[in-house]
Amino acid sequence: MCAGTSAGDYDHPTPELKPEHVTGISFSNTTYLEPWAIYTVEPSVVNTGRAVGELTDAGVERVKVALVSLFKL
Repeated sequence: MCAGTSAGDYDHPTPELKPEHVTGISFSNTTYLEPWAIYTVEPSVVNTGRAVGELTDAGVERVKVALVSLFKL
């Protein structure tokens, strides 16, 4: 799933990713989940030692709801 800042341009649901949905990271702009933008990223690209933050339980729930919303379109 992708996170982006220009979600207002899409016709699909783009729930906001708020501070209570993540820990250890903050975004300088309002950030939205873009559930239709699913990417396959090689693990070695992410495992650079620089990646920080993770989803909270509320964030995991937000991602699940966003994915399920794709099936309701």
